[in-house]
Amino acid sequence: MSHFATPCIVVNLGCEMIYVIEQRLKAQNIPAEKSERVLTEVVTVLLHPTLLEELFIPQPVATHAVVKQLLQDISATSIMKLDDYSMSKLWDLMTMIYKWQLAVATNQNIFDITLRHLKGVATIMPKNFPKCIVEHTMRKFEALAQRFTDDDYKCLNNTLILWFSEYHTKISVLLRLGLQRKDGTFNLPSTISSNITNNLGENIYKYDHKKNSVEEYVSQCADTHEISCLLGPIEISPVHSVLELQLPIELCKQESEKKTLEINRNTQFETITTTKVRNKNTDLSFVPDMPKSPQEDLLEMMEDLSIT
Repeated sequence: MSHFATPCIVVNLGCEMIYVIEQRLKAQNIPAEKSERVLTEVVTVLLHPTLLEELFIPQPVATHAVVKQLLQDISATSIMKLDDYSMSKLWDLMTMIYKWQLAVATNQNIFDITLRHLKGVATIMPKNFPKCIVEHTMRKFEALAQRFTDDDYKCLNNTLILWFSEYHTKISVLLRLGLQRKDGTFNLPSTISSNITNNLGENIYKYDHKKNSVEEYVSQCADTHEISCLLGPIEISPVHSVLELQLPIELCKQESEKKTLEINRNTQFETITTTKVRNKNTDLSFVPDMPKSPQEDLLEMMEDLSIT
């Protein structure tokens, strides 16, 4: 099991969340000033250097519930509010689209997908948004990719596929683009437009040319997982200067006690440093004092039994 799957899951799903939010802001004709505020607030927290430092600490992959709660908390840091139903629909959309991307990619494409996600988010951000936040995130993933061996890639790929294996929702945008079959399975890469498969991680909604009005979507959205069904009206609400996020990193053996990260909303991002790229042959499998997952404990027990 890869100890570097958590940042891949959080950042890639977070970028897919940004794509959906940006689409909904346009569909609802939200004023530019308010739309820019929503995008700026959510992306600033999602890619905050302090949060990334915590996520990039080698650790067993976070549970589905923890990642979902973290992304829900991040979305709630803006003036936009999501109810439980909307978050459930948004979660289905994020997880299935990223799962599809992983399904049609090779092991070496994992980091390419992440970088395209980040570039895609950068293109929809306001002009005054500090691009160094996105650049810093890209450098962290590039540094990690250069340290990975072939075995590390395989381990990360297998961990991600296993993590997403329980999701089988049919997503209408994937169905319309011919990327998913009616039984929920994905079409083979050879049957999909190369323009899409060569650019995994891009904003997939730009390929979807369905022009139904919001009213038409709402009347049909009971089980279609359409973007237009996800977000309610954008309302201005009080914003706290300090944000608290529950992280998937355990401070002790009790799972109920998680680390809480405080982020100052008013932080200025003029220059951001990143760790230097280490030698590609660095052993990433050695993680001292790292708690093991139940699966790893079971494998170790089986090995001990086979020896005796």
